[in-house]
Amino acid sequence: MATMLNTEEKTRLSENGRSSRDPRTARRWAATLASSLATVSALGLVVAACFAGCGDQPKTNCLTSTSSYAMKLVEKARTESVPGACTGFGPAAFNVDPEVGFTSYYPKDSKGQPDYAKGSLAIQTTEIGNLVFAADGYGVENTAADGTRFSLGAYSVTEPNASDLCPVPTLTSTHVVLAELPPVEADKFTGQPAVDVKLEWSNVLVYLTAASFGTQVQADLVDTRKTPGGDTCTINYRTVSMAPAVPCAALDDNGDPLSNPDGTPMLDVTACDPLANPALMRYTGSGISPNTKYICDPDSAYCVLDGETVPALN
Repeated sequence: MATMLNTEEKTRLSENGRSSRDPRTARRWAATLASSLATVSALGLVVAACFAGCGDQPKTNCLTSTSSYAMKLVEKARTESVPGACTGFGPAAFNVDPEVGFTSYYPKDSKGQPDYAKGSLAIQTTEIGNLVFAADGYGVENTAADGTRFSLGAYSVTEPNASDLCPVPTLTSTHVVLAELPPVEADKFTGQPAVDVKLEWSNVLVYLTAASFGTQVQADLVDTRKTPGGDTCTINYRTVSMAPAVPCAALDDNGDPLSNPDGTPMLDVTACDPLANPALMRYTGSGISPNTKYICDPDSAYCVLDGETVPALN
């Protein structure tokens, strides 16, 4: 049975959620959205299995992976209210943790069952999750009146179209306005500056086939930041995302990421390999679909789609 989001739950999750004061716990919640929005139902998985293995069966309904996605930003344009307003913003800041959650959910029909003809998609970035979770832990509310901590929009089709895509043309805005959080030595919390972030997603395309089961997503994003001084920075992106989110940073013997002399991450491109390689003591594959065209991104040290549109296929 699907887990579905009613009006009361959406209000509670978007405005009144509370968490541990450790913002690191936000990563799991923000990256998957599974605990706060929806999970793919058992029925959906049965349909999915049949879609993958039964050629004469109808297509599955539009859905996304339950894993977190690694997102790549392709900047198209930026506007600053004053020179330097975008300092500290942009792809470099995002690449600190480029994981994003894309979660599908379905409302209840008159019989209390999932209505798969009315699927919707929710999006949240790890960055927003971290910011809001830290604020929640200290009782600081999101004061933005025109948005919430995630974006939500309806699929325009029930099942993939002739191009194997599930479009979500428009979504609500993510808008987070949070007051500054001072350091709290007892919690080992280093503080958080005041933030005003608005994310406007549009033209989302989920690629859905038996071989790439909702694991590739394309979207347009307008990211607007306002500094504490009132200056604004707006950056337009094309985004492409791939599930599962797989880091490809080289690690030392303690499991810590290694860096090159110039400070950039040292890479281990074999971490992206969908196939196991026991000779390298890698006994399982990455989980990335073998038909996916990917690279180990030198900026984020994550495996990402090799391209600016979906599908990206070998």
